[in-house]
Amino acid sequence: MRQKMLVISAHPGDLLWRCSGSVAKHTKNGGEVQVIILTYGTGGEANDLMTTGMDIETAKKVRKRDTTKVAEILGVNQIDFWDLQDYPLEMDRDSLKKLAAYYRNYQPDFILTHHNKDILNPDHGSVLNYVILAAELAGGYGIEIEGTTPGLKRTPIFCFEPHASEFNNFQPNVFVDISEVIDLKKQAMSCFEGKAKLAESYEKRAEIRASNASSFGRRGCQYAEAYQAVYPFAMSGDFVF
Repeated sequence: MRQKMLVISAHPGDLLWRCSGSVAKHTKNGGEVQVIILTYGTGGEANDLMTTGMDIETAKKVRKRDTTKVAEILGVNQIDFWDLQDYPLEMDRDSLKKLAAYYRNYQPDFILTHHNKDILNPDHGSVLNYVILAAELAGGYGIEIEGTTPGLKRTPIFCFEPHASEFNNFQPNVFVDISEVIDLKKQAMSCFEGKAKLAESYEKRAEIRASNASSFGRRGCQYAEAYQAVYPFAMSGDFVF
């Protein structure tokens, strides 16, 4: 069965650092992936561009260009840029209903998004609450949203790893073996110029998580990405992360 993954990312870079291996593996195995980038990161993530004197609109275009290239490398079926303001990232009721409408129309089998705490980026910690609230709106038969049919099944949500996981109470309980697509993850990470050191750190992290995966039964794993499940979930025989 062709399963649908939805990635909800606060900033463009979160897609490539935190879950690009899982996305590439899912599409390689025949799954569908749609991505929502909530902001262009001009308040914080794009500081490397802004400090060169680049204006905000140009920085947005650069981030959109580079992230679109990332999506093509990973085999993403659709990527949407919402252009909300970051630092702080806030979603009003209209934005929440827009996200709930997206859920209803796409009907994802599972969602990848941020952990509920990141001391190095306040936007990341706030996203999960919005993701969950929008899911509850989408599932409410008493919530009317124009252009949609009420109803959304309880959808598994997996939080990708924050940068300083040990300081953010991140407790991974899902490890995805990305050994077969590590070259695609490296290629995706190379799309953001000036981030070679950061890319190198995430490659090393994937090696560490592979060691964790091996400890829990995934023998021979060389590279992995770690996630924390929000809800307990009953895995069916055809579930493919």
